[in-house]
Amino acid sequence: MATQGDRRWHRLAAWLRTLDRIARIGITVLACLVIGGCLYLLALFIVAPERGEAWTVGRRPNQYFTELNPDREIFSEAVYASVLGVAHNSGGSIEATLEALVAGADVIEADVAAVDGQLYVAHDPPLPFVGPRWFRGPRLDRVWAATYGASAVMLDLKESSPAYLDLVIDFLEVRQRTRQVIISSRSPVALQRLHRELPEVTLLLSVPDAATLRSLQGNTMLLGTIDGISVRHTVLDEENAAWLEDRHLLTFAWTVNDMDRVNDLMRLGVDGITSDNLAIVSLLGSAGAPAPQPIVPATPAAGGVGDV
Repeated sequence: MATQGDRRWHRLAAWLRTLDRIARIGITVLACLVIGGCLYLLALFIVAPERGEAWTVGRRPNQYFTELNPDREIFSEAVYASVLGVAHNSGGSIEATLEALVAGADVIEADVAAVDGQLYVAHDPPLPFVGPRWFRGPRLDRVWAATYGASAVMLDLKESSPAYLDLVIDFLEVRQRTRQVIISSRSPVALQRLHRELPEVTLLLSVPDAATLRSLQGNTMLLGTIDGISVRHTVLDEENAAWLEDRHLLTFAWTVNDMDRVNDLMRLGVDGITSDNLAIVSLLGSAGAPAPQPIVPATPAAGGVGDV
């Protein structure tokens, strides 16, 4: 006859066997997930190499040079020269940066992400496990050195955390006087802090859609913080352009590869046009477009800056 101690021992043994089975199942599931993830990444690099490359190198510049039809150049050279030409994502590689400068780009654009406490040029922040060991995108300081000769450098901030902004501010505090710096961000909170700590930098709110622009129109605090907007070109029309001009806000339109649309934006009075086509970038600016200057810092009003 089993004693009470024997029963307890059998229950403990049964519990341990159950725990062992659960552990084995868990390890098996985890192993399947790891193997599946590795196979997915391998397939991604094979089937969609551009996306896979973005995780380890950053999005490569889609930069090219296609001759323009002279019949579509309806304004004088001086008029085209009054608008800054921004080479889209040209800071994504040293080679693209140099090509854009040779083509006559006024502004080198660089998307900025942080990897393990360092700033890199990357449109999308790399996966956390990639880190500096595997991420092969160019460091921001190296791209910065390659931009010598540009009228301005536009940094498109891809993050807005306090730690990330610390890195950006530390980077620019010792360099901003060697270049005219333009910063674009979707975060009003980030722009407010940069307005306080980097008063010599030109600040643009990134506007991807009409809803963001409508929100800006009702945000007096943000309007007192920024120097202008970097806006998807399809958002701009005569009414919006007039509103921006009345408030003396700079307007940079992106990304425009069609000459007819360039002419439309010229009529709307934009200050800069971002393009992948170096022929458009070359046509614009250089001769007569001064780098934009930031507004004089204002004392923040009571209350915070709400996200747009």
